[in-house]
Amino acid sequence: MKRLLTAALAAILVTSVVFAATQTVTVIVKKASIRRDRQFYAPSIAEAQLGETFKVQERGSGWVKVGTKSGDGWLHETSVTAKKLAVSAAGPDGGTVDERDVANASKGFNPQVESAYRKKNPTANFAAVDRMEKLEASDSAVQAFVAEGNIKQRGAGR
Repeated sequence: MKRLLTAALAAILVTSVVFAATQTVTVIVKKASIRRDRQFYAPSIAEAQLGETFKVQERGSGWVKVGTKSGDGWLHETSVTAKKLAVSAAGPDGGTVDERDVANASKGFNPQVESAYRKKNPTANFAAVDRMEKLEASDSAVQAFVAEGNIKQRGAGR
């Protein structure tokens, strides 16, 4: 009985590893840092671009582990989707589709939704949101912030 239980558990483990390895995710933001650890302030090992796809090696705590030329790293789940994205060069009105359109569409957001939101929230400061979207912090600036704030990695010092 013990052997049967051990064999069943091993089969489940192998199946889940094989399933995770066959899953893919597509980056839905303009660029996303692939981090050494599952933390936003962990050092970046590579940068993923909109539309890039990766095979999933592992999932955990809101992060997806992927392989890159620089080694294995973690993408946050908000930067990727498991959905298949069909990107066309022509937009709904015959115009072009850019990375923002793809990211918004993957989240269920489109010009009609934005227009309705603007009507319901006329005092919303969209210019401030646009400015925030352009903010960036280099890895060295983040590491300096972590060091200055004495921020410890999860599990450190426990």
